[in-house]
Amino acid sequence: MDSKDERSGRSIDPGLRRKISISDDGVPDSVYVDGDLTGKGGSRRKIVIIDEDERRNPAANPAPRRSMDGRVRARRAAVRRALGRRRFVRAIGALVVLVLGIAVLAVLGSSWFGVRSGDVRVSGNVYTNPVQLNAIIDEVLGTPVVLVDTDAIEEQIDAIAWVAGSSVRTDWPFGLVIDIREREPVLSIPGPDGLFRVLDADGRVLDVIDGWPFEYLLLTSDDTPNLGVAEFAPPGPTGAAALGAVLTAGIRDRVSLIEVDAAGTDLRVTLDDGTVIKFGAARELFPKLVRLETVLSAGELLPGATVDVSTDEVVLGE
Repeated sequence: MDSKDERSGRSIDPGLRRKISISDDGVPDSVYVDGDLTGKGGSRRKIVIIDEDERRNPAANPAPRRSMDGRVRARRAAVRRALGRRRFVRAIGALVVLVLGIAVLAVLGSSWFGVRSGDVRVSGNVYTNPVQLNAIIDEVLGTPVVLVDTDAIEEQIDAIAWVAGSSVRTDWPFGLVIDIREREPVLSIPGPDGLFRVLDADGRVLDVIDGWPFEYLLLTSDDTPNLGVAEFAPPGPTGAAALGAVLTAGIRDRVSLIEVDAAGTDLRVTLDDGTVIKFGAARELFPKLVRLETVLSAGELLPGATVDVSTDEVVLGE
């Protein structure tokens, strides 16, 4: 084979090609080598290696590409499995927390943590009916602290005549704390049955007793019914009670009697020296008290006199 032919790039007779087998994976691959591999004679010749498989199917997808796709699929499968394991662990954790929460609530809601009589503390109950109050407390005893309805207990306590307001709270693990704010008694009024009703500033009957309680102002009124405990008086007595609650100490100490009709249109106060003060209707009492204080401070009233403070123009009489 002429070296000129090789240099000029002309094809070489296939009969002169040498066949060499190159083994990679145990399967022989046939290739042809153009030229002399020995390099004898000092000539410098080109050696060309031709892969027959590549010549027959140049578009074939090589094995490394298939191997790469397999690794990607394996990696994706591993990621999916890891994600599934994490979800499973989270689900188990949530289930455990839920079970523990239910168990804790079941224990706290059992009689083990019920209200005990020795852990109930009550304050402010001076005149509050003890029978009614103890009945309310007895209903709560044994109830789990976490299940105690404090609002319902407050409503029951507030229904007691002497109670103006109450505050109820639980005291972990077995206690109950009750704070009571009682109403202020103002005056007493006798009923047709001869019993005296003690009224507060709202006209609510705090108590029904036999005999006049002299520590309270005395009120008389026509057509007053026999009121029961916790009931409210008619407008007249209610207005008189409101007046008694706002009297100054100087006037209050001198009051011997308060009179009013049932409708509250004619309210009168008699002082200890026989002076009669006419307030008119049992409403808008504050400006009337201011007028009365002005007259008293001026020293213009004589014992047994009459003063009408129902209007802006004060009228004095004998």
